[in-house]
Amino acid sequence: MHSFIKNILFTGLALPMVCSAGTMGNAGPSKIWSIPIQGGFFGASQGKDQHIDIDSLIGNQYTLDNNSQISGLVGLGLYFNGPSYNWVQLSYGVDAFYLGQTKVKGDIVQEDLFTNLSYKYNLQNVPVYAAAKALIYTNSSAYNVTVDAGIGPNFMWTSGYQETPLVDFAVPDNSFKGASTTSFSATVGAGIRLNNIIGQIPFECGYRFFYLGQGHLKRANDQVINNLTTGDTYANALVCAVTV
Repeated sequence: MHSFIKNILFTGLALPMVCSAGTMGNAGPSKIWSIPIQGGFFGASQGKDQHIDIDSLIGNQYTLDNNSQISGLVGLGLYFNGPSYNWVQLSYGVDAFYLGQTKVKGDIVQEDLFTNLSYKYNLQNVPVYAAAKALIYTNSSAYNVTVDAGIGPNFMWTSGYQETPLVDFAVPDNSFKGASTTSFSATVGAGIRLNNIIGQIPFECGYRFFYLGQGHLKRANDQVINNLTTGDTYANALVCAVTV
């Protein structure tokens, strides 16, 4: 997993460097700083099948019915211009995102035999990145190519854990409660920047991949032995931005 993330980040950071030969097709940025205001949608992959041990009992199997959710996101960054190569302008800064709330749902197989309950909980992610952006000039002044990458903490919250009976005689245990977690996160993406489409303000759209780490829910009573985890959480996003 960690080698996969490293490969993605290396590709995102190295790609502009191999494009640094050729003829520059338009002028570089006139300001030494920029603020991207971002918005879009993402599809999250989250949740995990897990066995929960219970004191003096076999325990319960938590299955996963729906681990894919679509929600919105917003982001705000602050970048400062770095080195400028033949037709690549690098910039470095901070980029933060607020990813809309998503839900994890599944069933509970009590004592590994009886599917008597379902469960659900909410998941919230706020990653903050030390980020790098490459603005790759083209032979047209109308557009550029962008590549983004970043690493940093993701602040993850789980909440709203709820169990629902699937049969009349089942009684919900509500064995878990929400928790907050800070975990390693990484992002990489690429897009197209359209120059001067809104006056002098460039407009950019592209793909973003987020690795958001793992979170958990705390056990709510002493009979439950282990916490319920979210598993590795990912998001594939379409992000658009205006840069001021």
